[in-house]
Amino acid sequence: MRERARLVGFTLVELMIVVVILGVLAAVAIPAFQRYVRRAKTVEATHNIAKIYQGQVSYLQGGNDRFVYQNNFTPSNTPTANKFPANPAVWTSDAQWSAIGFSIDGPHYYAYNSYSTGAGIGAYFLARAIGNLDGDATESTFTRRGEIMPSGDVQQVFYTIDRELE
Repeated sequence: MRERARLVGFTLVELMIVVVILGVLAAVAIPAFQRYVRRAKTVEATHNIAKIYQGQVSYLQGGNDRFVYQNNFTPSNTPTANKFPANPAVWTSDAQWSAIGFSIDGPHYYAYNSYSTGAGIGAYFLARAIGNLDGDATESTFTRRGEIMPSGDVQQVFYTIDRELE
């Protein structure tokens, strides 16, 4: 008697099941990865806001009666999903940023400013960063406020993040 040769391999149904499983995994993993990447990019804003805050506090403790006023965002372009190119001269040539010792040497996603008001007790500043990590019309905003207390010390009054991953 003759024996039949046994066929080895996968059926079309088995292959289609594998394709469906891979498609579901990709549909879940890709958006999660994109959120993870955007969240990692927000570290830039929180780090630089902290540097501006510390620079303002140091400036005040250096014998000045008010905070540095820097109302315009630097760079002045509207943030996009692309990084601003490295341009240290934008920061070092500006007297207000130089006064608090703040500059960015490399490419960055966010634009920064430090709005301040008045002098003496109750005077405050807002260290702000705006960005647009996904390139839509909505911007994320990071704001940290420092205020001169009756004791003469600077205290953080609030720290807010609006639309962190916009």
